Amino acid sequence: MSKTNKPIVAVDPGVGGGFAVNTPDGIVLFKMPESLPDICALINQLKVANSELWIEELPNFVSPMTKSSSMAVLHRNLGRVEAAAYAYGYALHRVAPKVWQAPLGLGGKASCKDYSEWKRKLKAKAQELYPHLDVTLKNCDALLILHYAIGGGR
Repeated sequence: MSKTNKPIVAVDPGVGGGFAVNTPDGIVLFKMPESLPDICALINQLKVANSELWIEELPNFVSPMTKSSSMAVLHRNLGRVEAAAYAYGYALHRVAPKVWQAPLGLGGKASCKDYSEWKRKLKAKAQELYPHLDVTLKNCDALLILHYAIGGGR
C-alpha cells in the first residue's frame, strides 16, 4: 500500500466517476458501477478490517450550466455509496473538492476556461503522480482523493 498501511477506498460519485483503492498490491482503479446492487457488491468486495472510505463531499449549489440530470445521478450515487459503506462497516470520511484539490497546486477551476480543461488538468496531475496506472477522466478524481487520503498534501 502507498504511504499508509490503512485500507482506503476513495470515491468520486459523479456520472463518470469511479473508485480508487489502496491495496497491499498497489492501487487499483474501478469505474463507478451503474446499479445499486453492483455498487454494494464492489464496496463489499473491497472491505477488509479497518477500511476507510473517502468520498467527495457535494456542493449544495451548482452552476446553472450544470445539467440537472448529472446532479441527480451524482447525488443518487453519493447516497448509495454512503449507505453501502455504512452497512459494510467502513469508517466514512467526506472531503470537499477544494480541500483535496488545494495541495495539488493546480490553481482551482477558476484557472481554466471551462470544466473540460479543468478535468484534463486533474487527469494530467494524476498521471504525473501515478504514471504506472491507467488514469482516465473517469477515475482521476477518485485517484486524487485517494492521494489526499493517504497523506498527499495533508
